Amino acid sequence: MSLTPAQIEAMVQANAAALGLRIATEHKPGVIAFVTLAAAMAERVMGQELGVEDESGAVFVPVSPRGPLA
Repeated sequence: MSLTPAQIEAMVQANAAALGLRIATEHKPGVIAFVTLAAAMAERVMGQELGVEDESGAVFVPVSPRGPLA
């Protein structure tokens, strides 16, 4: 599901308001461009199918360091 430019702008405004951030007028186009880029990247990542061999990111198994510590 792609976000429309209007949805992205509304999301930027809502998130800035929720966080108490002021986005300067001259910075707003750049912020919106970055969020648009990030949304497109997220869409590509989420579109990839996972196989049974793909490990969940929620699983963490610590390993001892190998070799001398720097």
